[in-house]
Amino acid sequence: MKKVLLLKAVKPGEEGDLYVQALAKENYYEVSLCSPISFKFTNLQQLTASLQQPSQFSGIIFSSPRTVQAVEKCLPDLGQDVLQGWKPLTAYCVGQATANSVRDDLGLNPVGEQSGNAQNLVKIILQGTRAGSKPLLFPCGTLRRETIPDSLQKAGVDFKAHVVYETIPHPDLEASINQYFEKGMPEFIVFFSPSGVRFSKEFLTKYAMDKIQLIAIGPTTKTAMEQAGYRVAYTAEKPSPECLITALQTLEGT
Repeated sequence: MKKVLLLKAVKPGEEGDLYVQALAKENYYEVSLCSPISFKFTNLQQLTASLQQPSQFSGIIFSSPRTVQAVEKCLPDLGQDVLQGWKPLTAYCVGQATANSVRDDLGLNPVGEQSGNAQNLVKIILQGTRAGSKPLLFPCGTLRRETIPDSLQKAGVDFKAHVVYETIPHPDLEASINQYFEKGMPEFIVFFSPSGVRFSKEFLTKYAMDKIQLIAIGPTTKTAMEQAGYRVAYTAEKPSPECLITALQTLEGT
């Protein structure tokens, strides 16, 4: 069986990772998951204050699963009437994992889950939002890219941003990588985020990375990998298990 190492953040309390489950069903890959990043949530009081006023917004943008988690942490301070106020509004989402969290954890109906990246999601947002509409609520992280806010500003679409989490290296990252490589080299390593690339690089350089096929999930991760000096063997078009399986099968020539 081919060994695949996923450098991917793990959601606290998650019963099973979608990517691990999908690859396991293929009966061809030995999959391991190592979380290179961790998160510290901030400014939740300010986010709660905005969430308590759904009538002041035309929708909400979720650019990562962490933004969903931030809103979820605010739920105990919101009444049922407030939650009902958000349900008719549009919940824009990047990617399948984010959309699943929006649907399962918040009870909202996600739009744009097939977008795959921020550039494609912006197109969907602009199709459903007019200049002069009520602002969109935009929870985000400290390392957000400016694709969404810059595009909305240029189109005259108002939004209210809240920085609600910080991305930090996982405290067990070095130990996890060393323990994994003690058991042998993987055929593939999959990077899921620019932060994961940066935080893991110093711990991976002692291994023969040129003998491993490296896969990027999305174009921004690909750029970060190239800047780190990695040769990217394949870039998955969207952050979904299906696109990763396609990448692996393509590299395998099947």
